[in-house]
Amino acid sequence: MRAVTVSEFGAPPVVRDGVPEPVAGPGQVLVRVRASSVNWLDADVAHGMFTDMAPHRLPVTLGRDFAGIVVAAGEGVRTVEVGDEVFGAVPMMGRPVHEGAWAEFIATGEHTLISKPAVIDIATAGVAALAATTAVMTVDALDLAPGDTVLVIGATGGVGGIAVQLARAAGATVLAPGLPEDEEYLRGLGVSEVLPRGDDVIAAVRKDHPGGVDALLDAVTAYEITPFMDVVRDGGRIASPTDAAGYGPGRTNITHGPCTEILGRVARHLVDGTITISIQQSYDLTDAPKALEALTLHHTRGKIAVRVA
Repeated sequence: MRAVTVSEFGAPPVVRDGVPEPVAGPGQVLVRVRASSVNWLDADVAHGMFTDMAPHRLPVTLGRDFAGIVVAAGEGVRTVEVGDEVFGAVPMMGRPVHEGAWAEFIATGEHTLISKPAVIDIATAGVAALAATTAVMTVDALDLAPGDTVLVIGATGGVGGIAVQLARAAGATVLAPGLPEDEEYLRGLGVSEVLPRGDDVIAAVRKDHPGGVDALLDAVTAYEITPFMDVVRDGGRIASPTDAAGYGPGRTNITHGPCTEILGRVARHLVDGTITISIQQSYDLTDAPKALEALTLHHTRGKIAVRVA
């Protein structure tokens, strides 16, 4: 089969033909992938950022999100059957990092996917799982209530943009930094106060909210404590999917893991319109390396999609 792989960490990913097709083992589903997306996690995997956290087996096929059709089901699979359209995300933990969704087929655990509602188009399903489940869990951790104020760092991105919509649905007022050209997009998501990006963010928050915001969601700062924590009021909450929340009461770092219950909530939110997912660009599988480059080198809004079939 055709797949996009890295054979050496730090080297550019390449499109390869003749990659062995995976087989669905017990409790696994073999999916003919039709759509996927690009996440920062893909760039981190390609650079070997997680080799201390999980074993890797080279070559590694990139891609976490997937949507497609079940073509085989292993022993014990109960929730889906051959011919079903499904979507989900390939887990990072639990077995060596080797298989990914930038491939014509993916074999993955039954717990990592759910049936795709017919009203969700395949491209949206292909970009949804990782970003949306992460956003759901991160917003859950903030326990927002009507009238709360929340600062979202990274609101133009996949996780942040979905988090903004979930926060608004919870009745919160959302603040977010953005470039001038981002303002219309951010307000369309539900941001009430668009702040200037850069060093002025903290000053801008303190000017209009001298007592601090109730909650902070930082989806950008990676592997260090968020520099925006001082704008959170005493007793406020911080949550981050990038390990930026710090530690202690009200601080939650989200570790993503595919889960059918959360995927089900994502599906319901997409069906009822609570969230929408913007696809900025779409690339064929053969151009997936360019898609990854676009994410890492350029400012993006929403998601970058990968068409597999």
